[in-house]
Amino acid sequence: MRFNPLPAMVSAAVLAGGLAGPAQADFTVNAGAKLSYESNVNGSPDSPTKANQHSDNYGTLSASAVYYTPLDAAQTRYFIGQIGALSSTYNKFNNLDNTMLVTSAGLYQQLSPTWSGLATARGFTRDAKQNERDSNGFGGTLEIKSQLSQTVWIKGVVDYEDSKANLGAYSYTGETYGVNLGYLPLQDTFVNLGYSHATRDFKTTSPFNTTAQTLYTDVTQRIAKNWYLNGGYAYQDNKSNIAGTAYTDNIVSIGVNYSY
Repeated sequence: MRFNPLPAMVSAAVLAGGLAGPAQADFTVNAGAKLSYESNVNGSPDSPTKANQHSDNYGTLSASAVYYTPLDAAQTRYFIGQIGALSSTYNKFNNLDNTMLVTSAGLYQQLSPTWSGLATARGFTRDAKQNERDSNGFGGTLEIKSQLSQTVWIKGVVDYEDSKANLGAYSYTGETYGVNLGYLPLQDTFVNLGYSHATRDFKTTSPFNTTAQTLYTDVTQRIAKNWYLNGGYAYQDNKSNIAGTAYTDNIVSIGVNYSY
């Protein structure tokens, strides 16, 4: 499983109410460091044996700058622009090392006192340790959020991505559908539960399609004015149209983030 937190940084801040305030343009910068453990980093099948599954640790550094400005006096519509980068380095499987640059632009709309939406378009470029995996692509995301109470919200997400790699076998188009439940048990504590269903159609000579279903949870705690500690767990069930390739994966992560 490969997380792509950059577009989510914008949506999380916006849909959690981060745009409340004076009707004027604003600019934020974010930086983070995360350490992850993955139980089946090589995606080896579960059957007939898990003996070939290998685990690994990897670190991820990320940074982004976000600009947002209201488009109406009532502060119900905002433009959001973002540029960011992330780099992942693996302990053993360093052929998976990669760096990605992302730019995005989106429109946030308050639909009612309890409903809001966000539409975002993005472009990205990825530089990998293996040149065959180097890629460029674009995507789009639509998010709809319902504020169930002051401390609980639910959000639905639909995403499309098109990635073209140096080697066609690593190129794909994909769709992701997801749902998130957010909860603020304390003023500085945020709990997130979610499920996603992602499909990928790879540009191989013979048809190769994958499906990944992911259950995840994470907890974020503000530890200082602009500092946040985050921990998460994800379970992923992966299948494809080729028999004998199904596998499961577990990812545990802990990180620290700064936002100003």
